[in-house]
Amino acid sequence: MAKNFREISNQVRWEFLDLIEKGFKYHLGGTASCIDLMIVLFYGGFINLSKNNRSIFLLSKGHALGAFYSILINQKLVSKKKLIELKDKGELGGQLDIFKLPKFIDTNTGSLGHAIGVGIGHALSNKKKKIWIIIGDAEIDEGSIWEALFYISEKKIKNLVIIIDRNKISASVKITKKEIFDSKFLEKLNFELSYINGHNHNEIKRCYDKVSKIRKSSIIIANTTKGKGLGIAENNLKYSHQSLPPKEILKIKKIYE
Repeated sequence: MAKNFREISNQVRWEFLDLIEKGFKYHLGGTASCIDLMIVLFYGGFINLSKNNRSIFLLSKGHALGAFYSILINQKLVSKKKLIELKDKGELGGQLDIFKLPKFIDTNTGSLGHAIGVGIGHALSNKKKKIWIIIGDAEIDEGSIWEALFYISEKKIKNLVIIIDRNKISASVKITKKEIFDSKFLEKLNFELSYINGHNHNEIKRCYDKVSKIRKSSIIIANTTKGKGLGIAENNLKYSHQSLPPKEILKIKKIYE
């Protein structure tokens, strides 16, 4: 599979902006912050979406689902025309429409904070597979996240990789102070703990290589930029929900053509 991550990143960002331009309702900032994390996962040999017996992927932050669809389009695994037809019928285009692609989607994102608990079920029933989960840094406030982390530690579950998209902005406020990410508390729960630049493809790849080989559950704290690569949307709370002006979308798309 291709390893030119920067070129792929440009292609996927273009596809995502094209979906937004065509009326899909995904969140700009939270999607763009985790695109690079997903690109290395799906183009770096960790999850091959075209195979049936693959590792499992859970995207807990469902508002970033547009990144996953853009990757499926880029890999020619789904038809953009078909996605648009479903969107125009009102059957697809939001955060919770993932049952439309059961071959590629392992669970509905549902309420925030549930993916790690669901991932535990997958991990226990697929002990020879890695279960990869991406969650948001605001989402970690959910009590269900902590119940799941303590359960993983207590039961010594060894095949989960939890990637925290640390973009420091929630849907409504900046969250620059989050002491838990700077402490050694997670290490005391016996996780393999890594801190990475979530936009440096080589650094991401090295970290994924490491955690994919160890028999221990891992937490990766990926420092990212909300709205990465989307011009005025970068680090801009306004664009957590709101779309870019049409002229701005066209301007950014030209950069990635």
